[in-house]
Amino acid sequence: MKEIFSQGVVDKTAYLNWRTSRHDHIQNMLVIADGFRDSALLLVKELLKDNTTNRADNIIFPVLFNANHSIEVYLKAICWTQNLLLGINDTFPGNHNLKGLFDKVVELESKLGHPSDKSRFMDMLSKLEAYIDELYGNIERTVRNGNGKDRIIHDITFCRYTLNNNLEPQFYINTFDNVVVDLENFLAVFKEIFDNLSSLAMHYQAHLEAKQEAQYECRE
Repeated sequence: MKEIFSQGVVDKTAYLNWRTSRHDHIQNMLVIADGFRDSALLLVKELLKDNTTNRADNIIFPVLFNANHSIEVYLKAICWTQNLLLGINDTFPGNHNLKGLFDKVVELESKLGHPSDKSRFMDMLSKLEAYIDELYGNIERTVRNGNGKDRIIHDITFCRYTLNNNLEPQFYINTFDNVVVDLENFLAVFKEIFDNLSSLAMHYQAHLEAKQEAQYECRE
């Protein structure tokens, strides 16, 4: 067969490195975040056009995965930019904990921003915060660690596997009630979430570029 990573007709070929740069790792992360964002929203729009075969019932899993992964990468890119603005030699927490990443971004913003900016900042993230709280309420479970003590974890793999790593069914399996997603509501809510995450990422990027330019001019 023809290799998958090969050239085709230009307008029918995807270029992995046209939007990325070897010199701007944070911008590269935002390219990935945008891609997972767009794929989630495009899939939902297609499902809203035609769901006569109930195809949403299985496509919702990659939709949720793509949406959650986009959120994760946006938050990590924002966190890294905030650290650079603060002069902190750190990137971002190396896990998939959306709540932890959200809390870290809020913490770093409190160190960066003026008190008058806090309400605007939190307003922009209000729907994301509400979604993460709702999500974590669903994926929370208690596990017993090696020393016999219970601890609470949040299994973000729920949309990748129907079983958790202990081979137990995910929250939507062992229930007699329907576990559902309103696709029209999903589209409206996540469009706003992603618009605000993108705006915040660009806001911090602009401030970082201005800071770096000022530092460069001082060295001249």
